[in-house]
Amino acid sequence: MSYKNFSKIDKVLSQTAKQYNLENALSRHRALKHWQEIAEAFVEGSQSLTKAVDFKKGILTVACLSREVAGKIKLLAQKIMEALNQIIGKRVVYAIYLEV
Repeated sequence: MSYKNFSKIDKVLSQTAKQYNLENALSRHRALKHWQEIAEAFVEGSQSLTKAVDFKKGILTVACLSREVAGKIKLLAQKIMEALNQIIGKRVVYAIYLEV
């Protein structure tokens, strides 16, 4: 079934964000939103022990309640960033800063 003059919401959001210079805000929202599901896929227990608290200039700041979990995240940081960037749709996360 085809719907003329309709677009997918992701496409509309991206176009609108670009039009109004809101791309950074949209990337921030997506990085913070998807942290929990991505982190949990790599490090068990991270969902209840971590929280993405900020995203600025490509750096995702994550509060962590466990040194053990923080260590695992550091080891897997590159893979976690790749997964986050993939779900966001472009490379915007360049580093993960952990506050323990």
